[in-house]
Amino acid sequence: MRILALPAALALAFCLYLPLPQSAQGISEALLRLYHLALRLFTRRDGRSDAAPALCAMLLLLGGAVTLLGAIHPAVCAAAMAPLFSALSLLPQCAAVKEELDSGKYASDIPEYESRVRTACASLGPAFALDACAPLLLCAVGMPLWLGCALGWVFLALRAVCGELPLARRLLAPVLRLSEGVFCAMLLLCACAVGRNPFRTRGHGARERLMSILGIAGDGTDTHAPMSGDIAQGVFLCCLCIALLCFMLCAVFFMLC
Repeated sequence: MRILALPAALALAFCLYLPLPQSAQGISEALLRLYHLALRLFTRRDGRSDAAPALCAMLLLLGGAVTLLGAIHPAVCAAAMAPLFSALSLLPQCAAVKEELDSGKYASDIPEYESRVRTACASLGPAFALDACAPLLLCAVGMPLWLGCALGWVFLALRAVCGELPLARRLLAPVLRLSEGVFCAMLLLCACAVGRNPFRTRGHGARERLMSILGIAGDGTDTHAPMSGDIAQGVFLCCLCIALLCFMLCAVFFMLC
């Protein structure tokens, strides 16, 4: 039954990031500070630092701590995994943009109106692929071995330090490619929910595919001019994809947990 902590964690993530979207940045900064602390312990007297051992020590410490925490109870495990789905922190921003557009502020500036719609929608695809789909896959794979929390937090820590550490970027690369491919497949599967034929869309990544499904990619697949309602449709489609993927993963791993 441990796998049921996964949908509970996703539900708790909505409760966390809708009222407190800024907490995603705070968690990332805290993980980066933890890495810098570990780096200090691996700094020699001549000032040279061993980045790889420092990263390994940090990841082992973090992974071990959340594994022990998640083993207490499935409810605690769900609460520990909830911060991993930081893509949901974009939803209040998208709601604010839509409200601003609906207020009529850009009624006399159509190019700016359309640009803001496209920018808001374009941010959803990559964010959900990398910061929702990837941790969901890692947590599900690790759940049978009681490592769901650990894998998810290790991923989040690598995301936090990848701007400073090329090693972290190399470790993340295969996971990011896999998660983007899975999320693109989910977008195609759920495209009909927004009235779009998936076979009439195109795009190589999550950003291009989502924009094509919404019909505002700026290419031959366009169906209409960008409007504020496309932001709501994009949010709905991305959330539907993640929820459906969570259900599918629970069904696959249910017997193993």
